Amino acid sequence: MKDTVSVSKKLPFKVSARTAKLIGLENFSTEEGAIIELVKNTYDADSKNCLLIFDLKYHSNEGDIEPSINKEFSKIYIIDNGIGMTEKIISNQWMTIGTDDKLYDPRSDKGRVKTGAKGIGRFALNRLGLLTELSTVSIEEGKGVEWLVDWRDFDRKGASVSDVEAILIQNESLNLKNVLLDRFREYERIGSLINDISFDSGTVIEITELNDDWNLSQLTRLFENLEMLLPPKEQSDFRIDMFSLSNISDFGKVKTAFYDDFDYKVEASYDENNDKILNLDISRKELDIEALEKRYFEVFDYESMKVSPYTLSDFKKDKIKISKPLSSIMSKDVSQDLLDQIGKFDFTFYFLKNTISDDKNDGNIKKYPYRSFNSANRKAWLKKFGGVKIFRDEFRIRPYGEKGEDWLRLGERQSQSPGGAGQRLGGYRIRPNQIAGTVNISRINNISFQDKSGREGIIENDVFELFKNVIKDIISLFEKDRNTIMYYLSELHKDKNKEEELRRKAQEEADNIKKEEEEKEEATNNQQDNGSSDGKSASAYTDREKVLADGVQILTKENEEKDDEIRLLRSLASVGLIISSFAHEVKSLRSRLIPRTEHLINELSKYLNEEELAKDKELDKDDNPFYMIKLMSEEDTKLKHWLDYSLNTLKRDKRERVGLNFSDYFERFKSTWNKALQQRNINLIIEGEDNCKIQAFEVDMDSIFNNLLSNAINAVKGIKGREKTITINWKKVQDDIEISFFDNGKGLDEKYKEDPDEIFVLNESSREDIRGNKIGTGLGLYIVKSIIEEYNQSTINIIGVEQGLSLKITFKTRK
Repeated sequence: MKDTVSVSKKLPFKVSARTAKLIGLENFSTEEGAIIELVKNTYDADSKNCLLIFDLKYHSNEGDIEPSINKEFSKIYIIDNGIGMTEKIISNQWMTIGTDDKLYDPRSDKGRVKTGAKGIGRFALNRLGLLTELSTVSIEEGKGVEWLVDWRDFDRKGASVSDVEAILIQNESLNLKNVLLDRFREYERIGSLINDISFDSGTVIEITELNDDWNLSQLTRLFENLEMLLPPKEQSDFRIDMFSLSNISDFGKVKTAFYDDFDYKVEASYDENNDKILNLDISRKELDIEALEKRYFEVFDYESMKVSPYTLSDFKKDKIKISKPLSSIMSKDVSQDLLDQIGKFDFTFYFLKNTISDDKNDGNIKKYPYRSFNSANRKAWLKKFGGVKIFRDEFRIRPYGEKGEDWLRLGERQSQSPGGAGQRLGGYRIRPNQIAGTVNISRINNISFQDKSGREGIIENDVFELFKNVIKDIISLFEKDRNTIMYYLSELHKDKNKEEELRRKAQEEADNIKKEEEEKEEATNNQQDNGSSDGKSASAYTDREKVLADGVQILTKENEEKDDEIRLLRSLASVGLIISSFAHEVKSLRSRLIPRTEHLINELSKYLNEEELAKDKELDKDDNPFYMIKLMSEEDTKLKHWLDYSLNTLKRDKRERVGLNFSDYFERFKSTWNKALQQRNINLIIEGEDNCKIQAFEVDMDSIFNNLLSNAINAVKGIKGREKTITINWKKVQDDIEISFFDNGKGLDEKYKEDPDEIFVLNESSREDIRGNKIGTGLGLYIVKSIIEEYNQSTINIIGVEQGLSLKITFKTRK
């Protein structure tokens, strides 16, 4: 048998022309997307001007409501005055499918960041039409080159990419301006514009044998999309004009979304290389400053309005400047690695309310001193440009903010807290139809934000999820600013109108009494004139007083029932908060829980000796059934603790006001929590005086201290190297009762260091996952503060934030 000789050789991959074409076309599913891609190419070429001209020819079919396009003779022109291309660039880059030129040379000669990097943008030409003729003059050589391709060549059977050829013609005398003027001289608007543009270099692309029926509605939609293609600026170094030769007056210069009739404008910028500082410029234009100073000046007497940025002098400034580390608006749980991957970005947004439905006019006193505005104009502008859009390197990434696309889920946030800006602090959320914003990122600075394969959106990875939460946190800073101002204006309105309301009611009652007295006197006179008196008047008054007394009792009873209902709801909310804090434990127990572990042990003991199995050194613990059943028994005990706690909280006697002794209460409190605290190696210390009593609902105390303890357990969770301790002290101070509650945990989150009392605000929570998604409810401490303040205006204050968190509750007992 002869030896066989192995011969190896290398085989190159081949790509069919049709496959290359289809890969390119997948990125341009619509004609609009193809046009926008070509406009971006003109920007990358450092062009100052881009002209889109549609020369559409129509069939003259009788009876057609709208004439159809004659695709064979219609043309589309894409014209720019950029740097143009040389023969070498066309041969080595333009003709290379998937070129990496923009990937490794991302900036243009003028410093613009090139918008594309895949090298397949030239297939946008194929998406629009079958034939392309390109004429270009390069700024480098000043020579003209013409390039022609028939895209049908890619469909030849069996053809590979290398088999498809384009025609290249050198035309050194090519003058682009003369070519364009000859072609469009009869159209004055276009000719005038071409005359004003320098065409020493640039490119003219002519597309024929079109693929699409470009009717008026399609052209209008394209023009509107081009208006949103560029970020809003007063002045731009890149201008787009669009024309349709069939009706030259329909379109023209594409204007961006710049608008100066806003209530708020917030400009945020972040550069990870600049100490990771977030800089904010806030412009307030919502309120009439003159009215604020002259007729609403008392609002600045509230303590929170005496400090920056809420003083009168702050409102008189054009802008309020705020600088803070980006990490300070996020929680400690957020991944620093993900935060570092976000990179440099800018975020500008406008807040525009389009109605004044939340303003109330009582006499001559308005609730808010709003500036006047044109509601119709705002609604029209928001309809066209509203939403938060993302721009990368000066061009919009679809579909963010498009046609109500709420990628930040602002509507969902607002539905959870639907009140207006004048409601309780922390409860205001912006509506998605009141905001227009632009997020600016870059292919160079934000490399973690990669396009989806179809160029419609960014890949939803962890970095992008965190970025969305960063944007929402910036919006929250605006919400806090507006909420604070409007809340105190609302409070001022209430204070100003209390006396007037009382006076009005008193006058109404006086008028009613006077009228009744007159009627009574008239009735008495009539009875005397008739010589009779049946006592009906006195009886009527007696009946009326009885009805009023009954009415008062009914209302009192209804109010008491409503108070009971509120307390029950608070109790349920608190139970939900506690259970949600330990939901992962409950879920893990549920799948492993089996009943009657003692019965199992008794049954097993008939067949196995527990003591002998325990002494067997070769037997692994996990193989010992008695050991495993005991573990199950411990899990049953845990679950029983939580069930006992939940049911105990809802007992009716806890919803009745009693003389509550804090010594007895905290003993019961510790007993209820003892098992859960032991499992976490947490030491709960309670100590205080015996004579501390208060008339209170026990369910209210449960809501307060269960919430505080739940937060404290979470705070000490990560402690290592020292004992985990939570301490509750109570004592009587004159007529008040002071309760100190503190833990030795991680302390107050960095985001609250400047304003610690913000932890009591509704929806405020520092518990976030690594992507910045809030996992805390934001209700616990708000409930705590609300309940405490209902007890004769009692108070809760933060007295320490560094070595753990220390709180002091002062219950003011009723005299």
